[in-house]
Amino acid sequence: MPYSIAIAGCGVAGLTAAILLARQGHRVTLFEQSAHVGPLGAGILLQPSGQLVLQEMGLLERIAASAERIDRLHAITHRGHTLIDLPYSAVALGMHAYGLHRGDLFMLLHAELVTAGVVLQLCSRIVRFAESASDVELFDAQDASRGRFDCLLAADGARSQLRHASALPASVFEYPHGVLWALGSCPAIAHKLYQVTRGTSLLCGLLPMGLNRCSFFWSLEKRHQDALFARDFSAWKNEVIAFIPESESIVSPLRSFEDLRYTTYLHVRMPRWHTSRFLLLGDAAHAMSPHLGQGINLALLDGFTLAHAFATAGSIPDAFTLYSHLRRAHIRYYAAVTYFLSPFFQSRGVVKGWGRDFFLPLIPHLPLAGPQTLLTMTGLKRSYFGGMLRLPI
Repeated sequence: MPYSIAIAGCGVAGLTAAILLARQGHRVTLFEQSAHVGPLGAGILLQPSGQLVLQEMGLLERIAASAERIDRLHAITHRGHTLIDLPYSAVALGMHAYGLHRGDLFMLLHAELVTAGVVLQLCSRIVRFAESASDVELFDAQDASRGRFDCLLAADGARSQLRHASALPASVFEYPHGVLWALGSCPAIAHKLYQVTRGTSLLCGLLPMGLNRCSFFWSLEKRHQDALFARDFSAWKNEVIAFIPESESIVSPLRSFEDLRYTTYLHVRMPRWHTSRFLLLGDAAHAMSPHLGQGINLALLDGFTLAHAFATAGSIPDAFTLYSHLRRAHIRYYAAVTYFLSPFFQSRGVVKGWGRDFFLPLIPHLPLAGPQTLLTMTGLKRSYFGGMLRLPI
């Protein structure tokens, strides 16, 4: 039975769900608050878990053509000691990630959105809804009704207003650290995510994105942002290049702090993601820090799993219940690991840094912890005690 489905938010979770649900024959309307949609954002890691979804959608080869194959994750301390060097091929021969520009993935999904027949409503910020037993009515920022639908999917990001409007219980924590980032070219780094740390106070890195592009990031505690921006920019650039010389080709052309963007992130935990006619997807439901590089991949899996639940269940409430059952263990695992690891890379703790520098290089070589660490990196660890994730979930 085809449903009329409203989706709020034109991010990866919303786009993926919209495409797959429209392909099933549902009438899908996607509401986006921006006046224009386009290729914005920094570099992202498309993990093997996310690749599974794009392969099922028939899109993986197209995104891979403009991306860079990432064979390993390599992190060192500021003294040059190896902290981690994890090859994807240790999990399975030929396995790898892709470094890509977020905008490339967006443009690919947006093209598929048009092909699938999804109705895209721009300048449409949905801020609340009224739910009945049979449908849900949407209201925008001017409190005007935007119509009634069989259900509403909220994919409006980590700072979701619809999450707040739903009154579903949620724990929202803002990390004290964010990142400065910039894009450029970096021939010094290829086929790996490269990071340099100094204790837990500084984390920076480089992610190649294909087509001679690279994303540079530099951690910054929010309380230090104003002080940094008041500094002499040339002095800061020299400090960055001395700390991570491979970044020079990106950092040198920058003229001021206005050439960088500063991003902060939240950790969101919810015991329940849905009512009978309303469901939260992606960062709106389970935002977390980017330290494991899983955000985009979790969003892809959310959209795919929801479409699978609609194809399997006999009603919208049953589809939402099935979706939650299928996604809960995987998301709980990655949320917990990310929350645990974040202070060991970005925090004010000196002792945490010492412990990390001593123990982290040992973990990949331990009989039990090593294989689980590698599997976790790929996004394919199904749960705390489960094995490798497969599709359909």
